[in-house]
Amino acid sequence: MKPFSRVLMPLLLVAFGAVSARADDKADVLAANTQVEQAFTKLDVKAIEATWVQDGSVSVIHPASKAPILGWEPVQKSYADHPVRYKDFSVVMDNPQVTIKDNVAWVVGIEKVYAHRANGDVLDISALATNIFEKRSGKWLLVHHHASRMP
Repeated sequence: MKPFSRVLMPLLLVAFGAVSARADDKADVLAANTQVEQAFTKLDVKAIEATWVQDGSVSVIHPASKAPILGWEPVQKSYADHPVRYKDFSVVMDNPQVTIKDNVAWVVGIEKVYAHRANGDVLDISALATNIFEKRSGKWLLVHHHASRMP
């Protein structure tokens, strides 16, 4: 019995440790997703920037995009004017679903976007959304956002 327990205990510790690490990663990815929403809701460009990987690998497709926006500078420019374009802005993803594979995670759900444009128009849409995060230096950062208006 002793030799069996010597093998079983380390295996159980590794198995439960792996489950715990994945659970922690899921919570961290959900927290990163919430940080993105909060940064946009506050119209805080610096906070938005802090949620992104800042290199040529990033991309975004906004509901009004005519083509994918590729690379950090074009992605940054695509939202940098939000504080000027909107008086207020709210985005929340309903029931986000998280999948994690190694150091990449994706979150899918329906984003509810409500905003008042500076010209007085109201934006009130639901969008099918995907956020893709990459874990870099222990932090989950956005590498891709895609939102398409729901029909």
